[in-house]
Amino acid sequence: MKKSAVFLLWAGAAISISEIYTGGLLAPLGPIKALAVIIGGHILGTGLLALGGYISFARRRNAMDSAAFSLGSAGGKIAAFCNVVQLSLWTVVMVVQAAGAVTALFPIPFAPASLALGLVVLVWALLFGSPVQWVNSAAVLLLSALCAVLFWELAGHYAPEGGTAPAVMSAALGVELSIAMPVSWLPLIGDYSFRAENGTRAAALPFAGYFLASSAMYIFGLFTALSGGGDFFAFISASRFRFAACAVVVLSTMTTAFLDLYSAAVSSGQFVKTKSPRLPVLVIGTAAVAASALFPSEKYGDFLVSFLSLIGTIFVPVYGVVFIDFFMKKPMHGGGNSKRKTVAGALNIPAFAAAAAGMIVYRLSTVYEFGVPTLFSLAAVFVLYIPAALAGRRKTVQNGAYQKGENDDYTKSFGNT
Repeated sequence: MKKSAVFLLWAGAAISISEIYTGGLLAPLGPIKALAVIIGGHILGTGLLALGGYISFARRRNAMDSAAFSLGSAGGKIAAFCNVVQLSLWTVVMVVQAAGAVTALFPIPFAPASLALGLVVLVWALLFGSPVQWVNSAAVLLLSALCAVLFWELAGHYAPEGGTAPAVMSAALGVELSIAMPVSWLPLIGDYSFRAENGTRAAALPFAGYFLASSAMYIFGLFTALSGGGDFFAFISASRFRFAACAVVVLSTMTTAFLDLYSAAVSSGQFVKTKSPRLPVLVIGTAAVAASALFPSEKYGDFLVSFLSLIGTIFVPVYGVVFIDFFMKKPMHGGGNSKRKTVAGALNIPAFAAAAAGMIVYRLSTVYEFGVPTLFSLAAVFVLYIPAALAGRRKTVQNGAYQKGENDDYTKSFGNT
């Protein structure tokens, strides 16, 4: 992809109702503290996202292949299965929120609206890798212009004392909610970066595109809530630009949800081998479209918060292990293109145990509301896994697995991105 296409791909991924809705949840912090939380949380979360993309680029492995590189083949299959499930559910969430917004704007029944939007997303995902790449870039540019129109309207109605925000939210929870959305893309960025031409396209451009667009969406949601107009759904239903709002809903669903479907298909390659990702896209997408029509839309808000927490619980610790494995097992001579010759066996027990402990810490931090769960979980994984990673690195070097200037073949992956 061209640099502009990579930037717009990740900017488009960040422009969604779920980002706006999550930003609105930060209203209890007030405008100043919430803005600081949004920026700080996004620096941390998008930094982790970009690091995941860079590791896949450096290893020349897609997202779940990179996880399997650290967890072992069995561990990789477990992670890939979890990823297929969460990405399928993300597709359902995206379609449901879009259908809810459209039905709030126009007298259309929910089920037909969700089915129609789901089919559009499915077609978009099936076409990815063809001319839809430049069409996607054009759609993101149009989407940005439409969002600017809605920002302008919101600015004309913003009243900082008019909001009806809930009573309590801690700054730590606000930071976690700001980290959570970019981290939710961590298990799939590698599917789009592992064949990048350089590190800029693998990490820097995704960071810039996602950070700018996601921060803007959070801020939009925040000030929508603080304006006294309720959440984003209430705002667009009362908007003078109803058709622009509808276009934002549809386009943002297309430019975001198709990434989930495509990466779910790529991840399924860990346990179901096919010649092309299009067949699993069709199977997974059809199931997601059907599920979206049956989803209880009134439960959307509660489900989104719980869902983000579940994604963080699983994939923050998993990628904590991947991060350590990448940095601690590099060749001692510093050859940037050298790679480890062998992948861990069926299950890398120390890595899997550290990830499991990180999951427990994440849940405890969430349930008992202490600290920032992502940071606590990563700290636990680092403490537990770094000694094992160092020992493995010494053993690998002693066995001569690292040799200066050696390039292993990491280009064999499922599907084409």
